[in-house]
Amino acid sequence: MSAAAARAGIALAAVLAIAGCDFGGPGPIPSTLYEGTPPLAVVGPPVTRPGPRLSPEESRALGPAAALTPLFAALEALDNRTAATPVVIMQLGDSHSASDFLSGRMRELFQRRFGAAGRGMLPPGMAYPYFRPNLVKVGESDGWRRASSRASSGPFGLGGVIQQAQEGEASATLTATEDAGFDRAFFEVLRQPGAGAVRMQVDRGTVHEFATAAGSIESHWIEFNTPPRSRTISLGTGGDRPVTVLSWGTQRQVPGIVYENLGIVGATVDIVGHWDVATVAAELGRRAPALIVVAYGTNEGVAPASTLTGYAERFASRVRRLGAASPQAAILVVGPPDVNRRAGDGVSCGAWSVPPSLDTVREAQRQAAARDGWYFWDWQAAMGGPCAIDRWTQATPPLAHPDHVHLRREGYAISADLLFAELMKGYERYRARAARVSKAATAPDRAS
Repeated sequence: MSAAAARAGIALAAVLAIAGCDFGGPGPIPSTLYEGTPPLAVVGPPVTRPGPRLSPEESRALGPAAALTPLFAALEALDNRTAATPVVIMQLGDSHSASDFLSGRMRELFQRRFGAAGRGMLPPGMAYPYFRPNLVKVGESDGWRRASSRASSGPFGLGGVIQQAQEGEASATLTATEDAGFDRAFFEVLRQPGAGAVRMQVDRGTVHEFATAAGSIESHWIEFNTPPRSRTISLGTGGDRPVTVLSWGTQRQVPGIVYENLGIVGATVDIVGHWDVATVAAELGRRAPALIVVAYGTNEGVAPASTLTGYAERFASRVRRLGAASPQAAILVVGPPDVNRRAGDGVSCGAWSVPPSLDTVREAQRQAAARDGWYFWDWQAAMGGPCAIDRWTQATPPLAHPDHVHLRREGYAISADLLFAELMKGYERYRARAARVSKAATAPDRAS
């Protein structure tokens, strides 16, 4: 390893030891990337605006579903053909969100109903072993070093992962598997002193080089249009100076749904506190989700009760941070699914039992949602209550794995079907309310 690469490795280790730093906003990007296809220039942090709100009377009529008004308004714009750009839904969580099974089925259902606009934001490269996201294929060469926010704090964004190439050539590819491909792409790098350049190419087009050296450490977002039906974005490095990637993604700039899942295996909600506040705020501003799905709780629920001291306030504060950075978004809290452990102190399921901490976590999340105006979905109740996962492991075919923690693809699909059906019931009530309001506004004045 060269001296420069060694220094880069030390620099990354130092960066990852920093917690809660403000890494600033993005700088300008080149004025052109593709002839005839002007890019979207992202300069400075985006402006976020509050989402739509209902009157008190309308909120009472919708009940708990009123918390989802920003999502419903965005979906209604798709139904009414007044939307010009995609509606983004973002799911954050633990291994249930890292695997693209629950989110993959949700994506399928939303896109079938409201139109498809591509895959959206992903963590960079192979985020973890056996990473298999839907709608895209990810490839990477040797030469990348991965760091996860589960282990430390630092300049992490919503992807929760950093990929760094320190010396020599390294490459990574993101390929759309949809026939429609993409017409918009983006990637996010970490600018820092002594950093190298990243090369970007779309399909067989021109290779463009972006310097990532800067006087201070800062995240830098680069977003641009591509030719219609593009298939692959490639990122490459060279030389002996480090290049660090925080996220990347593709989509189509058409009305429809982009459903993004950004999960970390083994994570708890405390992982949100490992991410850089400014980077996360800028990412949420650029992605502007209509709905943020927060799905933590399984790992907290199987941990010793002593670790849950102050959990209710920690959970609420982490989710409030996301909401404050994305005021246009509704927030959906997904309570942990049923989880069993070998016989213990909780509800008995024969040879298995429900860990007592699971109820503590679920109730803390439910109460936080009620207090802060978020929508809460009880995944365990949807599965059938305590010990449901024990029954799911014995179903034919099995719906859950023998570990009594993770579901099989079929179990995640059933869960997604139940959640989507509940969301659509609320949406139909919202649509009916809108229709009544519109009819009342256009009715003739009977007094005349």
